Amino acid sequence: MSSLKDILTSKITVPKISALDWLHQSNSWPLLDVRSEGEFFDGHIPGSISGPILTNEERHQVGLCYKNQGQEAAITLGMSLVEPHKKQRISDWLRHFSTNAAITCWRGGLRSRFASGWLDEVAGERLKIVQITGGYKAIRRHLLTTLNSKREMWVLGGMTGSGKTALLRDLKNKKDILSEQILDLEGIALHRGSSFGNVLSEKGEKIEQPRQQTFENSVAMQLFKAEGPIVLENESTLIGKVFIPQLFKAQMKSAPLILLETPLQERIEAIFNEYVKIPLESNCPIEKLWLNLESNLKALEKRLGGQETQKCLNLMQAGLKNPINLELQAPWIELLLVQYYDKTYTYSLERCKQSIVFKGNKTEVKNWLKENMAKRLK
Repeated sequence: MSSLKDILTSKITVPKISALDWLHQSNSWPLLDVRSEGEFFDGHIPGSISGPILTNEERHQVGLCYKNQGQEAAITLGMSLVEPHKKQRISDWLRHFSTNAAITCWRGGLRSRFASGWLDEVAGERLKIVQITGGYKAIRRHLLTTLNSKREMWVLGGMTGSGKTALLRDLKNKKDILSEQILDLEGIALHRGSSFGNVLSEKGEKIEQPRQQTFENSVAMQLFKAEGPIVLENESTLIGKVFIPQLFKAQMKSAPLILLETPLQERIEAIFNEYVKIPLESNCPIEKLWLNLESNLKALEKRLGGQETQKCLNLMQAGLKNPINLELQAPWIELLLVQYYDKTYTYSLERCKQSIVFKGNKTEVKNWLKENMAKRLK
């Protein structure tokens, strides 16, 4: 005797594709994730579209029903909950697709099967649709394998404000190196990595970082597509609230190190531009920007010391007279660099066991990277 599940899905003829095959073709198959909002928030594939077939509350009700009454009762309840919203949900999904659509849920089960079938009924003549076997869970399994696999890499180090991130982004934007070879962990994490690293919106609010799973998925998706060696900035294990997975971090710690050497005055100006000038030019409110800077500084008090912290706070307050003036901001930036960040960097470098393969200024490091990355791709 056929189960209700078999009866309901027997007429759905949408083809399936493995998670690995989808990863190889992800640029051609936009991904619709029909898990609930909460599941998507906890972790999703970068670039995927959230289109819950069951909302958080509906999924909760179905889960309780499954636990108390079994699968068929849960399926029946789920269908009844979705039916009043089915037309609207299909319409919402279709807005995101023009030619191809890949559908996933948690394990490639009923939710993505129903969703792919409904889309096929409505738009099958113009839209190629596939369901991903194993769902999000299978995609993530392959991504974790990629993340933990050994690969050639170079790590770019240098004192705070030396312009490491800017150098890598410049290489990437000018196509001097294949874009997949530049791994911008801070960009993916939406955090600059330091105590002052939170990114602010135009309104001066802290931009929320991705969840840990989403961060890992984003890193792994780029690694999956990357050909040859990668180059990335030296980072602490924690980047704000997300962390670099243990095996990947271990690879970073054993990889060859390239040191970017930048004079103090250039570093002061770089910090001023990134943390003061650019936010203000993006219309971030001065009051909120300064509150954020002072809050970040106070978080360093145990390591910087009470006296130096107060001195720095006083200099910050003096800088409020003309926030866009570099000369007014330079004293507190220099104090932070010399008394805290440079000492921390020197201490770490003295204990570093990585082999230093090159040292130089911005131009020299860029040229070295372009030359050596190109050699590895031949």
